[in-house]
Amino acid sequence: MLTKLFSSPVRVKILKFLVMNENGSFSAQDVAQKTGSVIRSVNKEAVKLIDAGAIIEEIKPETINKKTVKVKHYRINKDFILFNEIKSLFLKTQVLDLDNFKSKLVKLGKINYVVLTGKFVGDNSAAVDLLLVGDAEHKKCEKIVSEFEKKIGFEINWTLMSLEEYDYRQKIGDMFIYNLLGRKTIEVYSKFV
Repeated sequence: MLTKLFSSPVRVKILKFLVMNENGSFSAQDVAQKTGSVIRSVNKEAVKLIDAGAIIEEIKPETINKKTVKVKHYRINKDFILFNEIKSLFLKTQVLDLDNFKSKLVKLGKINYVVLTGKFVGDNSAAVDLLLVGDAEHKKCEKIVSEFEKKIGFEINWTLMSLEEYDYRQKIGDMFIYNLLGRKTIEVYSKFV
């Protein structure tokens, strides 16, 4: 069973992406784009995951060039016997991917605080998964976050705010900051004393 799930790097990427986006249904093209894989490989490996019972294939109509066509979509099977264990495993392995991510952010030189919440701690109801505080350029942060998304296999909802804005929001008891930091979090980096 485990060989069917984890014997191919592309299969692991697909499984991780679908587990971490457990409420979504995605075309092979979407999965390939989000995981940095080739569409043909996604379709080939998805068949093996379907055979194992880990994912479900659905046919959904999509409009392409004013024509409605049927497109295969994949989603995780939440009733799969190993679903919770696999999700827990992927959540724990993300910590290993954080070191490279953190070092790239710190090299920007203008980041004061990085905190993870939401999907990183198993909370899919959070508005944001990543909070960056500092005066870094949005485009540079976006590139680093995009690379990290491909590595971890799911889309990150993130926000960047200046240190002044963060301090102001803290002082006035802003609900966004209060709700964000009142949840379970992982502090990745802090320059605060």
